[in-house]
Amino acid sequence: MVPKSIGFVYPFLSNRITSSFFTISSLLTYSTQRNLNSESVCGRPHDAVINASLQSPQLEQSLDSFKLMVLKGHSPSSYSFNNVLDLLAKSGNLDRTWWFFTEYLGRTQFDVYSFGITIKAFCENGNVSKGFELLAQMETMGVSPNVFIYTILIEACCKNGDIDQAKVMFSRMDDLGLAADQYIYTVMINGFFKKGYKKDGFELYEKMKLMGVLPNLYTYNSLITEYCRDGKLSLAFKLFDEISKRGVACNAVTYNILIGGLCRKGQVLKAEGLLERMKRADINPTTRTFNLLMDGLCNTGKLDKALSYLDKLKLIGQSPTLVTYNILISGFSKVGNSSVVSELVREMEDRGISPSKVTYTILMDAFVRSDDIEKAYEMFHLMKRIGLVPDQHTYGVLIHGLCIRGNMVEASKLYKSVVEMHLEPNDVIYNTMINGYCKECNSYKALKFLEEMVKNGGTPNVASYISTIQVLCKDGKSIEAKRLLKEMTEAGLKPPESLRSKVG
Repeated sequence: MVPKSIGFVYPFLSNRITSSFFTISSLLTYSTQRNLNSESVCGRPHDAVINASLQSPQLEQSLDSFKLMVLKGHSPSSYSFNNVLDLLAKSGNLDRTWWFFTEYLGRTQFDVYSFGITIKAFCENGNVSKGFELLAQMETMGVSPNVFIYTILIEACCKNGDIDQAKVMFSRMDDLGLAADQYIYTVMINGFFKKGYKKDGFELYEKMKLMGVLPNLYTYNSLITEYCRDGKLSLAFKLFDEISKRGVACNAVTYNILIGGLCRKGQVLKAEGLLERMKRADINPTTRTFNLLMDGLCNTGKLDKALSYLDKLKLIGQSPTLVTYNILISGFSKVGNSSVVSELVREMEDRGISPSKVTYTILMDAFVRSDDIEKAYEMFHLMKRIGLVPDQHTYGVLIHGLCIRGNMVEASKLYKSVVEMHLEPNDVIYNTMINGYCKECNSYKALKFLEEMVKNGGTPNVASYISTIQVLCKDGKSIEAKRLLKEMTEAGLKPPESLRSKVG
């Protein structure tokens, strides 16, 4: 509570009182006089001056107040120190935050939150190692870390993909008797899923329940997402029912995850039913909801219905995005409906949405499918002229078109362009080049690309292995064919018996 003797500080600092006789310096001088400096009487009035100054949005004023207090020989409370430190951290200036922390840590009172604020600032700026240095420093100084600090470090480790270090920290929390809450469990579960450690993620979920920590909506959304990715929709909906039974309020994200999962499995009718259920629950569908449904409908050939959802989206006041148009353009391009594609591109540009790299790649793919590689190249050059940089997918579309035509000379030139631009060729490009060379019976080049693909961490598909082995056999290269057959089997791919007998 602010002492009555300096109760006017707040309005003064918020500019409601202005006077040339009252300054921060004069207030601090007054508040730190011997007869006012008893905590039992005034409750540290000099701290009140600083904390009052924090009501002002001016960071510099708060910092100057703090500096002046220290200069006058007083030791501000940890509350004052943390308030200024937090303001500096939130300003985004990491250098000044670190300067303030190191400059005044030994000259003022501090606590575990002082370290927590600084550790968080470093972790949010990507310097997790500095966060761990500060953890070690505080432990050396006899300051015990709390749940807040462990949460910051565990989350930072998970974001960096360092799940092993996150596990160590999570285990250490248990050893120190610090109880993990819903948030930390969810962060860890997400961290496991991000690294592909599904079993660990679901085991931690079971442990969470055993420890009496109830999952929140974010935990459920994370688990449902993973089940949907694996196509385990029955388990996803089982959790969805559990959410309802527990009275946890779902949000649009939950419905979108399930709608996306259903659409990927081709169960678009059920996805539409879930949209109606979403509306009955008074949850407004988002643009993403409609995008997922349109994508599902396009993939199942229901293009007119997909287009009708564009109108529904507009009717409820939502705005179509670039993703919306790309989905529809892709769907109609695949069936060669150029008139609707042109209409969509025109509408998109009328709304001020410029075609992206993805849009151009979709249109190029449409031309390749219609065997018009020249038009695809026109789109490619136009895309570059307006400043859009092609990626692996863009090059992959053109390489595919050239390989279909048997133009391996041009395909090879384009492949070299990918490498020269320091773009890593993806599996699609490698498999396309391998099959292209196999079609022209060039076993040397096919094998070279397949070996390069494996060396760079790619996975040749069954067709690439079979085609390469066949051309090797045709060229009498039985040793290479046998080696490749063995490699194929070890990769978990099953070669047909006819190929085994051919290799011998």
